[in-house]
Amino acid sequence: MKRIILTILLAMLLVPLGMQAQSKAKKKVKKEQKVPQLMNYPSAEVGKDLLHGGNVVIKGRLIAQDPKMIEQMSGRFKVIMRDYIVRKEKTSLIEFKPDGTFSLNVYVPYPMMVLVYPLAEVYACPGDTVDMTIDTTKPTLQEGVIIGGTGVSSEVSKLTYKIRMAYFPPQQVEISSEQGADALMKWKDEQVAKLDTLVMKMNNGLPELKDCSPMASDILRTYIIRQRLYSIFHQYYLFVDGNKSIDREAFWQQYFSFVTPREKYLLDNPLLMIAGDEFFFNRMESTLMRPFNDFGMSIDNIRKRIHSEVAEKLHLSPTNFSLQVCTLREAFNMLKWWKDDYEYAADDVANTMQYITHPELIRRAVLTYRDYVKENELQVIEQKPMTKGDSIFQRIIEPYKGNVLYVDFWAMSCSPCRAEMLRMRNEVEANKNKPVKYLYVTSDSPDLCRPFLEPNNIKGEHIYITASEWGYLQEKFQFSAIPFVALFDKQGKQRKDVTVEQLLEE
Repeated sequence: MKRIILTILLAMLLVPLGMQAQSKAKKKVKKEQKVPQLMNYPSAEVGKDLLHGGNVVIKGRLIAQDPKMIEQMSGRFKVIMRDYIVRKEKTSLIEFKPDGTFSLNVYVPYPMMVLVYPLAEVYACPGDTVDMTIDTTKPTLQEGVIIGGTGVSSEVSKLTYKIRMAYFPPQQVEISSEQGADALMKWKDEQVAKLDTLVMKMNNGLPELKDCSPMASDILRTYIIRQRLYSIFHQYYLFVDGNKSIDREAFWQQYFSFVTPREKYLLDNPLLMIAGDEFFFNRMESTLMRPFNDFGMSIDNIRKRIHSEVAEKLHLSPTNFSLQVCTLREAFNMLKWWKDDYEYAADDVANTMQYITHPELIRRAVLTYRDYVKENELQVIEQKPMTKGDSIFQRIIEPYKGNVLYVDFWAMSCSPCRAEMLRMRNEVEANKNKPVKYLYVTSDSPDLCRPFLEPNNIKGEHIYITASEWGYLQEKFQFSAIPFVALFDKQGKQRKDVTVEQLLEE
């Protein structure tokens, strides 16, 4: 009897506890359900044909009051294509005809934003045409650049600036380490709330996208998500870089906990392939996906640890699309270290492929490895016609033939450029009687440079060129960021992965 009574009493005690547990579970589910998800997304089929590469035509006309200005502008405008999945870049110059018209075929490995410098980002989808009118008589850049064309490229290009200004206007925000981790966490929570609000707005239909095709709408919605997420990555990077006062492991886990319930549209989203960019994935791989050089171990073990930590500590899928992109980016960044050691390169690429499941990423990896072999293994000397950039460069180096050449492309607006020149002073002085010349090339004027060069005793050969000539040299050497340094041996052949001292010893 006592046993029956005790059993009944215990059951009576347990029922409320069970009800409480169920109630908590329901509240938890309800709370998780409050995280908005993108609806009707993607609204168009992302078929494999859309993800393949091809040519896009970028054409248009430059309008100027003075016809001489058109001639002066050749070489100043360029199209920069960044294949951010495998870290490859291509710079192509825009050359204007006497009537101001121009036309350029640009190859893109998949649909993407390309930069028409210094004007605007435009969307480039194979088979489309982007038509640009550049009217220098207008008072502002926004009024002077009119974008049209055909297909998705035209739709997305025309709306990009409007979308950017409407949903993430420029703002100066930087949470310093002095403000503390709590300040950054509070800021991050505010940004996540704004992200959720944006998702709900997109579900109700953004007025800017009401006349868009389904595919253009998908790309622009992904663009909005990408920009909002980038700012969250970027502030984390600025705060954590060099900050030794925090427990990085715990802080990383807490900061990015918001991603898990939003993983499907934030990360495991193949639309990022055609709406992401280099800056977005660069910040993602160095923050959310953890730096690949954090652990001081073999590359393959680093990858395994990255994938397991993402799964175990952030509860994200180890095969989500964005993690696969970051894995590929790291692998193809390593190819330059293998140089002509093709066996190691092949092993590393093969090891990487165990983490890649998306068919288009596999395809990009195969094509890129094929290009790597062609560029590094095939000893084929091609007789290419001399370009305008070749002629300009030959003119620059002609007085210094027979010397090792250290050629530094720089600008006064570039603080890393100035820091590198200061760092090089001792080497320049030590080698002043040796057969080596240090050439500092800039499109800035001597008057602008002199207040920095003279007080800081920057020796070497200072070469001033026009903005147009700078553009042709950018195309020749395929660089868009500075400082950019090129080394040449005494025979005038460009050499990579060597030092000035090694060239002098030869």
